This record gives sequence, structure tokens and C-alpha cells, in this order.
Amino acid sequence: MSDLLWYLPLEHCTSLDDIRSLWHGLLERCHMAPEYNVPRYQDAMLAFLGNSALAPRLKLAAVLACGSAFNFDFRLAAGLLQEQIDELDTPWPEAVAARVGMNGPALPVQTRDAWLGAFVAGRLAGLRETFTHDGLRAEHWRARFWILFLEMACRHADGDGVQLALGNGADPRADGHAAVLTPAQGVHLRFLSEAGHLTPERSNSDYERILLQLVEGGLPHGEMLRVALAEAAGADNTDMLGFLLAQGADLRADGARALEAAARSMAVSALGWLLDHGVPVDAGDCAALVAGVASLDETTVETLLAAGADLHNCSALALRTALTSRPYELYSCESDLIDLRADMIGLLLRHGAGPDRAALTAALQDAADAAQVIEEAAKREDLSADDAELLRRLVGQASSAD
Repeated sequence: MSDLLWYLPLEHCTSLDDIRSLWHGLLERCHMAPEYNVPRYQDAMLAFLGNSALAPRLKLAAVLACGSAFNFDFRLAAGLLQEQIDELDTPWPEAVAARVGMNGPALPVQTRDAWLGAFVAGRLAGLRETFTHDGLRAEHWRARFWILFLEMACRHADGDGVQLALGNGADPRADGHAAVLTPAQGVHLRFLSEAGHLTPERSNSDYERILLQLVEGGLPHGEMLRVALAEAAGADNTDMLGFLLAQGADLRADGARALEAAARSMAVSALGWLLDHGVPVDAGDCAALVAGVASLDETTVETLLAAGADLHNCSALALRTALTSRPYELYSCESDLIDLRADMIGLLLRHGAGPDRAALTAALQDAADAAQVIEEAAKREDLSADDAELLRRLVGQASSAD
């Protein structure tokens, strides 16, 4: 059973007390409690609010009573369900009616705990106050809910959820095409420990169907291919790249961006796939080479240089990038990557990068540890004597300036 269905045992509850007795245990069992990796908890709340057959008043009361405001924006729930709550037209107690009644009716809460009922009522009143102060009406939050619901459904390859969100007006272009990005990555092994939304039951074909479903829902086919191509390349998913090519992806128009994404993400297999399929290595004005340098991965840079990347057109930028780059997301260590940066400097110099004094001097000002990187690079035995001497002089100048 999908983790998104964590709430199914709640469907027979008739009171907030019944829901509270099960809520946290169900989330823990499915590893979707707040302490689990993002965005699992938000996905759990979105799935419950959008899919549960419970009465709207119970759903809203459950989220307000049991949910974590640190991990989920309650305005999404209040905006989504406000119309149904307003239809109930439940009056506020006389003691507070004058203060909060103008923002909408009360939420009828069925609980034996009077304090809990008051807590839920207060949370709802506070949320409605934010609507007034922020200038964003419930309609805004309802629309925002369905956008996030669509992105959640796409992460989990939930076709029914995608259809539900699209039917409620969700735009796949929202949030920088976020609904497209995860399906475009497909199922891949890179950084799998951080990809909590990917499960063994999912396959590339599941995510391929989601991409086509987004197109059926109104996203232009060419736009989907353009966005997805670079994302699949960055995820090093060559099977997904093959699917996109079969769907008509334009490697001449969009291949350079994909090549840059692969180089920046150290996606060596995707890099080779794109080059084998004719993507010109300098189609992006050295962007792919500089991106590869930023990854600090020598294999990536060597591959690009062997494919014809012109280091001489961007040697100053490449050297400066090598000195200052810290792609922590690609490496498990928590050091400042001094050795990797020094190795990259050495590689660039060996391949003919002009040891641009101005670029290196500027880099010394950009990064506090650039002098240490240059000093380490100067120790590389495979450097020419002239390059090593220039590096040592730059370090000396930096030390004198300090």
C-alpha cells in the first residue's frame, strides 16, 4: 500500500477524539511523521486533505489539532476547506463572536476535551486573521494547495492524484515546473538515501506515464521535453533520456542545457550519452566545461576536453571556478574540498589553461581559503616549473598583503 494512504484507518472515525488516538501512530508507521526527511510530512498532510472522505469539518479539525505548524502551512488546509466550513454557518460563542465572527463562522468540533476544542477554534480564527492581514484570500490558498498536491502526486507517480489536481486547476508550470522535475529524474540510484519519495515499487515507466499525463492535462509537449531533458541528465538517468528522445526531444535546441546539467551533477553516464547522441560540447559557450569544473570531478572534465571542449576560451573562468567551487551536495565529506580544488587547478593547467594572474588574484579575494588551494596546487608534481612558480608567487603576494 502506498504511504500516501496512511490515513485510511481514519476514514471510519466520527470524532476528533477518535482521530487523535490514531493520528501519530499512523504517521510513524509509514515514516511520514515530521521528523522524517522532507517532504514526506507535507505529502502526508496534502494526501489526507485532498483524498480523505472524512467530512471537511473533521479534516480541518484534525490538521489544526494534530498537525505540526512548523512542517505544514495550515493556511493551505483552511483555504482548501473554507467554502465547505462556511456552508455550515456555525455560530461562535457569544463571548468571542464580536471579535472573530466577522472573518467567518466557527468550526464545529466534536471532542470531549473542551480545551482542545477551544485550541482548534483559536487556531482557525488566527489563520483567518492572517488572510486579512496578508491580503491573500482563501481562494489563493486553495489554488496553492492544488499546486502542491500536484507536485506531491508527481513525486509519488500517483496518476489518480495528478488527475485530481489538474481537474482542480493546478498548473504544471508553477514553482519552476516542479511537477515535471521529479518525474523527469525517474528512478535512479544517485543520492537514493535522500530521495525519500522514491520507493522500490516505482519504475521509470511509472514516471514516464506521469510526464505524458501532464501533457494530456495541458502542458505543451515541447515544454515538457525541454524541462525534463536537463533534469533527467542531471539525475544521470540515461533510460529516461532515451524515452524523452523517443518522444521528440530536440537535442540540437536543448542538448546544451542538458549537457551542462550532467556536467554540474557529475552525471558521467548521461554526459557520455549526450555526447554519443551528437550534442556539441561547446554548444553552450563553455557552459558545460565550466559546470564540470564546478563539480570538481576530473573524469567529467577529462571527458569534455576529450570531446573537444575549448579550454582556451574560458581558462580564466575555469581556474577561478576551480578555486572557489564547493559542491558539497556531490560529496559526503564536510571539508572545504581543498585537495579536490587543487587537483582541478592542476588538471586545467596541464591541459593548457593559461595561468591567468588576474583571474587567480581575483579568486584570492573571493575565497578566504583560495591561497591554501593554490599552495596545494603548486605542490602537484605534474605541473610545469613555470606554472608552479607562478602559483607560489601568487601565494606569496597574498601572504604579504595579509
